[in-house]
Amino acid sequence: MRRFLILLCITISVSAHAQLSYYNSDAYWANFCLQTNCTKPALTDTCLVFVTNRHLNRDSLRFVDEFVDTAGLKYFVLQKQAWKWNVFQVPTLTDAMDLMPEKRDIVVYAEGMGKIFTTNVERALLMRSQYNVNVVMFDYASINTTYKPSRNFKFARSNARLSAPHYFRLLQLIQQARRDKEDWVEHVKVTTFCHSMGNIIFMEMMKHQPYDQLNKDPFIDNVVLNAACVPAKGHKEWVERIRFANKIYIHYNRSDWQLKGAHLLTLAPQLGEKLKRKRAANASYVNFHGQGGRQHSYFLNFPQNDYRMTQEMKDYFTQLFGGNTAVLEDEKTLAKKQAGAQESVN
Repeated sequence: MRRFLILLCITISVSAHAQLSYYNSDAYWANFCLQTNCTKPALTDTCLVFVTNRHLNRDSLRFVDEFVDTAGLKYFVLQKQAWKWNVFQVPTLTDAMDLMPEKRDIVVYAEGMGKIFTTNVERALLMRSQYNVNVVMFDYASINTTYKPSRNFKFARSNARLSAPHYFRLLQLIQQARRDKEDWVEHVKVTTFCHSMGNIIFMEMMKHQPYDQLNKDPFIDNVVLNAACVPAKGHKEWVERIRFANKIYIHYNRSDWQLKGAHLLTLAPQLGEKLKRKRAANASYVNFHGQGGRQHSYFLNFPQNDYRMTQEMKDYFTQLFGGNTAVLEDEKTLAKKQAGAQESVN
């Protein structure tokens, strides 16, 4: 087991370092330009909204850094033209959403460990393009490129906990926009999607923030806790406090190799890996073991990876991110359908 842990840490470290070397290079950061004046993008423009608690350094090539700014949130609209990103800071979330080229269902997306600003942009762009949604990325510092892997594991978990009040504030803003019937949330569905260590933010919010304020009305359609890098033990208590969503989904995969590593590092089974008997009565539990394999980020197809989602997984996530009720057909159900279809052909 100790050998496995050492090998896992080395593998994650080498992989993360190779990716960060690319996404943190001067050449890659040169594709991002912090602008001053923002106009309404054209309908053909690709746009993202980022809500971040990073420090802002306007005069630097890397204009957002790798530390959490506990003073508050900043709002950005990212507009892609050709291979370049124009980045505009705006005063409020409403200002940002009003600049989106078109109304779509919204996914409020919080990522896990190992993401600098530019890698979060890549993930947000993939989600937007693969699921035809407007993405609001909750962007927090989940890695420091100067730290070693063991220190970064602690760094990411600590920053996720620090970010819970900011995430709570973001949800309050969406709740208020719903109450005020602001145009950008009218006739669209809103899903919150937390991946891996992003679930620490959600868990800490439900444990330590005044969540009763959110529970006054169900303003979120789907809450999704994906591959959650939080303890499985005791999750029932905080999940059952969620009353501001119409549906809650918990995704797990016992073969998830990264959560196996987190299990060993924390000496606790992870919610996205193994389930205890005590399940939250208000949540739907979805098992990705059969179709996700050993993957951790099994909700996107990455151009650089060989792994590809099954059509059933694509259909499931499309429904989920559209704020609808979603059901993933398991292998047994699919096998029966395929057998039935074969018999009808014969």
